[in-house]
Amino acid sequence: MRPVTTILSTTALSSTALSAAALGLAAAATVAGLGGSAVAAAPDDPGAGSTSREVGRLLECTGTWMQRPVLASVYENRGLVNEVSVQVGEGRREVGAARVQERRFVRHGRVRAVLDLGGRPAELSGTTTRTGVRTAVHEEHDHAGEHVVVDGVHRELDTELALVWRGRGAPLECTGFAFDLQVTRTPA
Repeated sequence: MRPVTTILSTTALSSTALSAAALGLAAAATVAGLGGSAVAAAPDDPGAGSTSREVGRLLECTGTWMQRPVLASVYENRGLVNEVSVQVGEGRREVGAARVQERRFVRHGRVRAVLDLGGRPAELSGTTTRTGVRTAVHEEHDHAGEHVVVDGVHRELDTELALVWRGRGAPLECTGFAFDLQVTRTPA
């Protein structure tokens, strides 16, 4: 898995109990400043900052495949990045992979993601639906010379996924949320 950089408030995520690894995926696009759909500042005023809207979902799953632990994450941020990662095993028996693509992994509530894991195709598939109420999110922090303010909502997802790899399947336990955030960056 990748190094973790969390920017989303753990209190805002308390209802989803996501691990730091999945938060790292969610934070990566925001921290990296991969772009945005709306820029608030005029180009001739570099001190005014920028605002972008980020909409997507984050799923994190765990399970056991052939007595080996499994970690899987699906992260989508509309218009910015879509990434799936899978890790099977620990230590010397650990095999992991990640895939980034423009096309979404979740369409009409169906999840399908295929990636090369240890030289063989691995597939995550199943369903996800929005459930529960929307939870307000607010976070402020400084990062890389910028003051970042995140405001918006999360909504829990009910997700049922399975991993199929090397001809064997494993059901996964998943938590996740859909998000709709406004991210404002100004020079610190």
